[in-house]
Amino acid sequence: MRIFTSRKLAYLVALALTGALVGCGDDGKDGVDGAPGTPGIPGTPGTPGTPGEPGTPPPVTSSTLTNVKVINYSFGEGSISYEFEITDENNNPINGLVAVQAKVAALTEKGFINNRTESAIDGKEDNIHIGGAVSQTTEGAVLTTLSDGQYTFTAPMAGVNAGTEGIVWLKVGGDKTTGIASSAELVVNKPEGAFSTTTEACYSCHVDYANGNGKHSSHVAQGMEGEVTFVEGCLVCHGSVSKGIKNAEGFSIGGYATNTLSKIGHINHQNFETGFTVMNCSSCHVEAPMNISISGPGCIDCHDTGGVPGNIVPNNGSDVRPMHEKKQSINTNKTIKDTYTVSGTPLTQNADSLWCTTMSLYKDGTVVDLHSLYISGQTAYNATTPINYAGSYLHGVYNKSVTGRIAQNYNESYETNGSKTMCYTGVDLTNWSGAGLMASLRVSFMAENYAGSERNVVTIHGYTDITDPTTGVVSQYDRRHNVADNSCTTCHNTEANFHKNGNFAEGGIGCVACHNNGQDRNAGGSGPGFGPMVHSMHWGKGSKSLDANGKEISNAADVIAPETSCVACHADGAMDLNLIPNQFIKARAYGISGKMASPVTANCYACHTKDSALSHMQSMGGSISEDVPATGWFKLSTQESCAVCHNPGSSSGIDKYHKFTR
Repeated sequence: MRIFTSRKLAYLVALALTGALVGCGDDGKDGVDGAPGTPGIPGTPGTPGTPGEPGTPPPVTSSTLTNVKVINYSFGEGSISYEFEITDENNNPINGLVAVQAKVAALTEKGFINNRTESAIDGKEDNIHIGGAVSQTTEGAVLTTLSDGQYTFTAPMAGVNAGTEGIVWLKVGGDKTTGIASSAELVVNKPEGAFSTTTEACYSCHVDYANGNGKHSSHVAQGMEGEVTFVEGCLVCHGSVSKGIKNAEGFSIGGYATNTLSKIGHINHQNFETGFTVMNCSSCHVEAPMNISISGPGCIDCHDTGGVPGNIVPNNGSDVRPMHEKKQSINTNKTIKDTYTVSGTPLTQNADSLWCTTMSLYKDGTVVDLHSLYISGQTAYNATTPINYAGSYLHGVYNKSVTGRIAQNYNESYETNGSKTMCYTGVDLTNWSGAGLMASLRVSFMAENYAGSERNVVTIHGYTDITDPTTGVVSQYDRRHNVADNSCTTCHNTEANFHKNGNFAEGGIGCVACHNNGQDRNAGGSGPGFGPMVHSMHWGKGSKSLDANGKEISNAADVIAPETSCVACHADGAMDLNLIPNQFIKARAYGISGKMASPVTANCYACHTKDSALSHMQSMGGSISEDVPATGWFKLSTQESCAVCHNPGSSSGIDKYHKFTR
């Protein structure tokens, strides 16, 4: 590489002015006073001076942050040229740049390709040139300094010409010979309307890939306005055709990487997480995919036709998403979830003093005959009787908190309209003084592809209002649920169950029937209650498991940084800790039943499990190991004072350490 310097020099000329000094002789005698002088004419006011020009920031030769502004770029016949300027973290121009990288993923009939320059094979030179990658070390590359912080970079790139269209990429700095920090990877230009998915679609689950633990997280690119260009940045290397596709001479006709971006999406996401399927194409392809040729890029990931991928056949209005989603019953499952609702009457006592509720199933707001659609426990899909579970639990509720399950066995009967009445047996309210009564309701539809698995079922959940068993007064059940309806289903997109007739709909509200504050559970080593369980199962102890070799591994949520992805669930922003009911929840602490935890501590400890973290929580009144009293435990107030320092907006608010906005 040759480095040239071409500067305009300015010269300052100084003019020195000198004055004459006049000496004085003998004073002599005083003379006669002279006549009074004539008053002088007032002077004319001077013209105000012109304000000076702002000073130019002084240049520097190192930086901890390198900003790049691309002034221009152009393609020539077999070459590429950039003009750009760089500044440091204080907006000072940076001199002494020696490192530049440039890439182009050219848009072809097969999609985006950035073809590597390969060594000769059997004496034959590489004869495939599509797009390309160059740096200051490329033979013939020239980096020229124009003025402070301003440069041009020109390099030969055999795979481009004046008519090339594609993704243009640039990165500067980061070499070890200078103190100039590496810039972000920049997408300088991209063709509009040429992409099958978007950064927003990927970030609906990944939230902020650059700050996660995913592979190549440091390579997330930015656009010219500082916006994230995740898809375009990935396509520069992981283009539409694999590097492994070769011509007769053995040279790759594909891109920079073996894995194409579509393969990463279609194949590497196959076992992304429970409740996720790549067959729900609309999760990533918000608009209809660009290609509909089964032999073309993207399709061959699953429909392997062998050999060289065919050309892209534009969709021209065609949409292949419903075809794929039907095979997984995605559309049917979604229709069930969106069409049916379930509700139950408030708990009342019958003639036998049993507490009862009547559960009704509604389709588009109209009661349907649940009894005629239901056969308990059936193991094969039947369109006439698609429901294989319809049941409920009796719960205690106190201060908007579900304090546990009182009963799950009941006598059942059916009303003339097919609604199901359930009267609970074995109910003992001795230890539930002060708690109201509520029933959780579940009706489960088998999916069309039902194969005897609870994960091929869509469950409709509901909760009755609360009855005061002493007075009979009914009040609305209004559990605090600080997540959005689509918080879970954005990533867990099958629309079907997770397990035991509990699914991801409505922010997982159905899970509360089992994972509530009063049931001493230990789900995969996670904490008690709904919130601590979700935190732990994604990022805490419950997210860890051992592989076949005994090595600890994390689940798929590990690629989503917990510090920056709170917004994936808490879509409405940081929660007010003062609104969390100040009452204990049951906790199988340290593997021992019969313990209690204060609520904020239980949630935080789900991820922050170091002894020092727990010690801090306990010093502020938090608890995770109090013994459960025989009666009234759910009415005890805790002493934790977490909200004083950690409420949003406070000196050490959770919003300063966790990101609640996208």
